[in-house]
Amino acid sequence: MPRTNKAIFRKLGIPLLVITFGVAGILPGWLLIVRLNSDEYWTKIPPEFVRMDSGILDNMINHVENHEYDVYSILVIRNGFIVKEWYDQLFHIDFLFRVFSVSKSVTSALIGIAVNKGYIDSLDELVLDYFPDKDIANLDTQKESMTIEHLLTMTTGLDWAEYYSYDNPLNPYHTWKASEDHVGFVLNRTMIAAPGQVWNYNTGATHLLTAILERATNMSTLDFANEYLFGPLSIEDYVWLKDPQGVACGGDGLFLRPRDMAKIGYLFLKGGIWEKERIISKNWVTISTSSIVELNFNLYYGYQWWIYPADLCYRALGYGGQVISVFYELNLIVVFTGMNLEFNFPIFLINNYILPAIR
Repeated sequence: MPRTNKAIFRKLGIPLLVITFGVAGILPGWLLIVRLNSDEYWTKIPPEFVRMDSGILDNMINHVENHEYDVYSILVIRNGFIVKEWYDQLFHIDFLFRVFSVSKSVTSALIGIAVNKGYIDSLDELVLDYFPDKDIANLDTQKESMTIEHLLTMTTGLDWAEYYSYDNPLNPYHTWKASEDHVGFVLNRTMIAAPGQVWNYNTGATHLLTAILERATNMSTLDFANEYLFGPLSIEDYVWLKDPQGVACGGDGLFLRPRDMAKIGYLFLKGGIWEKERIISKNWVTISTSSIVELNFNLYYGYQWWIYPADLCYRALGYGGQVISVFYELNLIVVFTGMNLEFNFPIFLINNYILPAIR
């Protein structure tokens, strides 16, 4: 159906359904909401329409405003509709937040699209094969066996101590960022394990994914994203930082609006389909959000997503409190932005307010 016809149907046809079926009580209330009060995809509705308690959600906002949690925005979406949206007074709906490592989950999605479209033949392809122009240091058979899938699961075997705090000189992050060749810096690291054996959080590994994406597609990450992900999702306002060679910083350089962060989560919640159009294969969504690497109790890692099987949830997580939470059994998306390194406010607010608000 053409887009203009869809708009007419929404304006005329759905209200007719409201009269015909709503009065009869055949359809749940949230199915009868028309997207007329918004100039973009998301529409706000009262929480009670999707069986959530508005009082509890209001109490959450009051709690945040009365405590110095450094929360910048909160977005709660159920059944595809916004039921709570809040911004700190310094920010607003169109503010572009640096989402830090949430970028990783977006980069993973782009890799999946590239695989689905045949730009990348297999995740078993060797990483070094994409960089024949690099004079790689510390070369050995272990490094030569590193694959794209090892980058996705952060099991590269590279020496990368990002588990130290970011102000600790033992953490290579700032030295890497100060280097002139971000890709070469990562490739030149020594190996401390065989690929696939040890999980080690590595923003540099995700940066290699965007470098591979650009070489495989002969397109910039931004152009590829605009054509195959951001474009179809109508994500128009964003910034993606680049390294000195012009490669998009796939691990931490993306700036998005909270509503557009929610679109990424909702795309995965819907199995890779957006407005009846297949954007990412269902298989990629399933594998990406599967418990591939066990980290500890109720925490696993997929393809650049954090998996919480006991909570029936997976998350894209970024430094300081940038979060996309997908509760797939509850049809619930929760997005946060903020900057608090001492207190995990997203989990606190989800467990004490958002989940208890569901009736």
